[in-house]
Amino acid sequence: MKFAKLFFFSTILLSVMNCAELFQSKKKKDNTNALLAALFVAPGCGSTAVSDASGNGTRYTFTGCSGDVATTLRAFGFTANGVTFGGGLQGTSAGSTIVTNASSLSATGNDSKAGIEITYIMNQEDSTVDAMIQTTPSFGGPGVQLSPTVAQWLDGAVAAPFLTTPSSPWSSSVGVPKTVCLEVHKENSNGHIFGWSIPCNLANRSTYEFEQEDATITGGITDGRIGVKINKAVIQSITIYTSVLGLNNSIQ
Repeated sequence: MKFAKLFFFSTILLSVMNCAELFQSKKKKDNTNALLAALFVAPGCGSTAVSDASGNGTRYTFTGCSGDVATTLRAFGFTANGVTFGGGLQGTSAGSTIVTNASSLSATGNDSKAGIEITYIMNQEDSTVDAMIQTTPSFGGPGVQLSPTVAQWLDGAVAAPFLTTPSSPWSSSVGVPKTVCLEVHKENSNGHIFGWSIPCNLANRSTYEFEQEDATITGGITDGRIGVKINKAVIQSITIYTSVLGLNNSIQ
């Protein structure tokens, strides 16, 4: 009986050790384990499915993240440069960036579309967040530049005021969280860039708060990635939608 018990417990111990070795081996090869580790350590760090009045998508929350930024964000599907964790994704300049590793479109084809919701905090009066939508890995393409009180549309790194529907100033987001909803449509090779200074599920999706119709984009719109330049700001979360946000028919 003693021999049988010893054999039984030895078998269990060997199985546990083998599983541990297998887990460690896979951990080095599979970034999913890094994501799981982050989730166990920090509940405010991970991805969740979103389905509400604005549509369907995936929300990436960074407020509880810690540890190695590159490894954790790689598990989320992003490439990071010059950012750190601290209540979110902390950036210090336009060189502090994240970009998805693959296309993130809500509609494909000649009239491709992509939409996001982003929650951020500006650290200073001269802070900016460049939300690049349908961008390339090198941040070429259209987007929206957010300052503490207003939005401008982007052609790569060049910002210009919204003219089709100008952006009205809002309360300063220095030191306080701000959530905006943004979308870009490719139309006849140009961009239709628009959004709202509120969360997507609160927006009137048939009327745009700020809008640039027929925006000329240098080099065209050739990729479907989502990227963010974080200049003296903190990104708390990003939601990437798989359904189209804007419902107002544009002029094409």
